[in-house]
Amino acid sequence: MGKGRKNLNIIKIKSMENPIKNNKYLVLKILLALLPTLIFLQNYSWMTLNAYIGIAFFIIWALMIWSVWQLMEKNHILERFFRLTEISFFFLPLSGLIFTFVLGARAISSTSNEFAQAGAAIGTAIGGTFVVVLSFMIGIAGGIIMHLVANKYDKKAEASGVKEKDTLSNKHGLILPLVGIIVLAIILGSVASTQGGIKGTGQKNNLRQAGSNSVSENVANDKVDIEVIDKGFKKADFMVSEFQDKITMTIKFTNKTDKDIRGVEGVITFYDIFDKVIQSTPISYDEGVPKNSSKNWSGAKDYNQFIDSDVKLNNTDLKNLKYEWKVKTIVYADGTKESF
Repeated sequence: MGKGRKNLNIIKIKSMENPIKNNKYLVLKILLALLPTLIFLQNYSWMTLNAYIGIAFFIIWALMIWSVWQLMEKNHILERFFRLTEISFFFLPLSGLIFTFVLGARAISSTSNEFAQAGAAIGTAIGGTFVVVLSFMIGIAGGIIMHLVANKYDKKAEASGVKEKDTLSNKHGLILPLVGIIVLAIILGSVASTQGGIKGTGQKNNLRQAGSNSVSENVANDKVDIEVIDKGFKKADFMVSEFQDKITMTIKFTNKTDKDIRGVEGVITFYDIFDKVIQSTPISYDEGVPKNSSKNWSGAKDYNQFIDSDVKLNNTDLKNLKYEWKVKTIVYADGTKESF
């Protein structure tokens, strides 16, 4: 009788050696991977202030699926997913602390004087404390619940007698996805902080009409002029892969030279009606402007409700919004380039 049971287990193990052929739990792996993905995504969004959140979602989801890809017994799969979710919950308090530091640094760097910096620091401390306390309560409670559930399936997996293959994902499927998410946050967060600015939306938006008011028409040179002719707000729309609210603008570029321009890069600084700096942000335009002509361009800047400068830029009417345009680089159609 014992020998027969041993042979049965051998047959069971062999039948589970190929994860591609035996895809009985493939749908379960893909769908249940969303559970830890969503919690890890919240960790990521706090650490990076929602930098490239759409790209991050699919990368984290892929990491979660990879961690169980070669697990072939149902209880092992469930135990792994609940264990990953447990880790993601316990990681929330640390993410909340990182959020406070990142938000504080971003808010202070966007201010123009010591009084504004002090206000940004105080506001960040208050908001950050709320986030840390909330993340601690949710993280500890969720982590304990997931720990109990994961232990339940761990015992079931041991009772099944099924031995999983000794592969990289099976052995290190808990730690490697976590390391991958941290590295992803560092990379995409750094890219977002260095390249954050007004980017082309690829489509026209329904923007409210308003006037414009430029502090100085062209500070850097008289070769390219810019005029902000519309400003509005666009809510996130997950159905079309828009994962973050945006401040939208229509900008009129005027090429004052006798050469076709392929692209122009610069910085636009916004001021309120009292000539106080609201925010400076880079602009990278690569749609081209023919010589001695103008071209309208729809752009958008990610909006973060935790940053005072974003809130003020969004709430200021265009008729009360002044701006200063500084050209940094012009690339002409013939391949030549000018830097200022």
